[in-house]
Amino acid sequence: MKKKPEVAAALAFLLAAVLAPDARAQQERSEDANLGRLYRRARIDALAERFAPREHPEKSPAPPVPRIRERRAVLPLGRPVFKRRFAGVDWAYLGRTTGRRTVLDTMKTRRLRARLQGHYGDPTRTVVDADTLEGRPASEYVQFEYWFVANDSIPLKVVDPGGPFDRGLVFSAPARYRERLAELRADFFAPLIAARLRAPYVDYYYDTASGTWYRTGFDGRRFFTEPVDRSDVVPGRRPALRRERSDAGP
Repeated sequence: MKKKPEVAAALAFLLAAVLAPDARAQQERSEDANLGRLYRRARIDALAERFAPREHPEKSPAPPVPRIRERRAVLPLGRPVFKRRFAGVDWAYLGRTTGRRTVLDTMKTRRLRARLQGHYGDPTRTVVDADTLEGRPASEYVQFEYWFVANDSIPLKVVDPGGPFDRGLVFSAPARYRERLAELRADFFAPLIAARLRAPYVDYYYDTASGTWYRTGFDGRRFFTEPVDRSDVVPGRRPALRRERSDAGP
């Protein structure tokens, strides 16, 4: 009876001796397979690196931000010319920044709109400058758009991010300036922020969430936003500003 543990141990030793070569062989085959996969991966990477420059050249460094010497706003009648001239532009967009914020990120949009009016006059395009006001994607109900040509060669766009209830502006420039949009925006709007000039204006605004149309603007003393009947809003007809107001808000 005392010999049973010794017999069991001997059997276990013999079994391990028989199976060990198979286990080692299986491990070696697995390692060979892994090495094969690594070799093929390295081969593919080497080929990709060899041929990639011909198919996909390395990304060129971002161009330096040009110093803005001239800012020309595009009039409504100039939209077709602007579209033709810059039809091939790939646009990059900058809204409110997530890092160090400036006045262009924190100021209420309606106040920035009054400054744009004071510096550049009426917008290039508004929400009612269309053949129809129905059935459009929500993204196309933009209160106002200012189009610019800077230095006689750089197309720029400024639009509201969410109507009079929002803050900041959305700034657009050619994609080659994508990495420097914040710098370009700051340079372009430096006069607008420094001068604090503003002028009366009125726009229509459509709230897609509630389906409500508004007249919104600045009458020279106060800012206002008031709902209007849909029948008052006509495609292609911008609203007129009434100078005398008593229902104004801060």
